[in-house]
Amino acid sequence: MILPKVTFVEARGNVVRDCPGTRNHICCGYKTIDLVEGCILSCSYCILKAYINAPDIKITKDIDPILSQINEAIEAEKTHILRFGTGELSDSLALDRRYDLNRPLVEFFGQKKKALLELKSKWAYFDHLRECLNPYTVISFSVAPQRIIGQEEVRTSPLYKRLKAARRAQDAGCFVGLHLDPIIIYPGFEKDYHYLIDDIGRILDLKRVIWVSLGLLRFPPRLMDRFIEEGRKNLLHGEFIRGEDGKYRYLKAERIRVYEMLYRLLKSREADLFIYLCMEREDVWKSVTNITLAKNDDLAGLFDRRINQFYGGTL
Repeated sequence: MILPKVTFVEARGNVVRDCPGTRNHICCGYKTIDLVEGCILSCSYCILKAYINAPDIKITKDIDPILSQINEAIEAEKTHILRFGTGELSDSLALDRRYDLNRPLVEFFGQKKKALLELKSKWAYFDHLRECLNPYTVISFSVAPQRIIGQEEVRTSPLYKRLKAARRAQDAGCFVGLHLDPIIIYPGFEKDYHYLIDDIGRILDLKRVIWVSLGLLRFPPRLMDRFIEEGRKNLLHGEFIRGEDGKYRYLKAERIRVYEMLYRLLKSREADLFIYLCMEREDVWKSVTNITLAKNDDLAGLFDRRINQFYGGTL
């Protein structure tokens, strides 16, 4: 197996940015820390394949300017509790054991105590960080049925290892997040996702899961061509429509049906779970959750209340 070349680059411009979001869709106000660009994992549906042309992985080596940008963002925010993540342009943990990239960030957030850092991954190893973990770091895993992991998420950790790692994070005193994104529709997916949620409820303490995201498969046209060329049957099942952002999505009625199914299943395991939809319109939110969100700020407010519930209003 030939892995991508890793190069270190100087920090240029803003490394800390607002999540790009999608126009006329509800966004949660997430902040991204683009510490790494590119990924050694190889998920077939990864949107980076449409946006990053070079195969090399670039790591920004200057941590002080990054910490300064994070601090400026935190101090400038007067309304909401900010959430930051390193998983936008790469996997947060896949390279971390080798390069120890997250340690300065984890330590910074632990000292700052005014915002949260989320490390989101499909790679079930964070033990090298255990000694510096603190309550202000959320360890999160993207999860999917093992069938999808085995066929579409090459080089990633299997489901049981991700869930066991999430449990170890809970046992180490961290809150954890779960991301069911992208949810993929294929023959028999309902049963597979039912089993997935059974496994989640069996292995994790759901009362210490701070948030769960749901997001159905969406992708730009360049990936549609790639899926066809590679014969990706799992990813091509169902009807798609081009949205105003240019991405292909499942039809709205089908998205609502699937969201409702998963929302009910998760809530049946733990009624107090905080579940949010990633990049969906307010009418889909209303249909699935019976929550009315008119703007992004409304969802950020829901996150504030959830975080205050977990942290006792100390942030």
